[in-house]
Amino acid sequence: MKKVTLNIAILPSDEVIIQAIAMSRKIADEIGSRFILNSNSLIPHITVYQTQYPRKNIDKLKNITKALSLEQELFKIKLEAINVSYKTFLSWDCEKSPILQNLQKKAVELANPLREGLIPASLADMSSLSEEDKYDAKHYGALLIGFRYRPHITITRLNREEDAGKAIQILDYSKKFSFKPKSLILGYLGDHGTVTEIIREYRFE
Repeated sequence: MKKVTLNIAILPSDEVIIQAIAMSRKIADEIGSRFILNSNSLIPHITVYQTQYPRKNIDKLKNITKALSLEQELFKIKLEAINVSYKTFLSWDCEKSPILQNLQKKAVELANPLREGLIPASLADMSSLSEEDKYDAKHYGALLIGFRYRPHITITRLNREEDAGKAIQILDYSKKFSFKPKSLILGYLGDHGTVTEIIREYRFE
């Protein structure tokens, strides 16, 4: 079976994309990291639902992504603090609004059956995961589903766990503001949860 790992995700505003890329570059320059965001092949995004599918289901997933974008009127997302999760993932967290929670709920309901039981290789070694993560990996082929959903923009992945506090201090971002997202995308998922290419983009109306 030919497999593909995809992400249904929100594309932020141009302003937020520029800021996220600048943050990513700053961390790479000052303490080093595993990747630097860019607007073409390591695209800033807010994951809605990412997992692995049989390649034959891509067209169905395009239709699901389009339908979800059409159902959702234009809305705002509030950006909050910079945090580190899973020891090395540096993220710009978003407020977990009812709109975002509902968007993930619908995406999972529609897209999870198309997974046909596949689990991404990155989650295959479940010995290092918590019990909650093991449950999500087994049943959804992803982490942080449902009430555990944590919407965020991944800025980069740190080289060392001990750099977490320093990275947060370097960015020192306390300003909270809201933005209107551009679109809902279906994209290819790369290493460290990155989106490496947009397959289809559907603008929020």
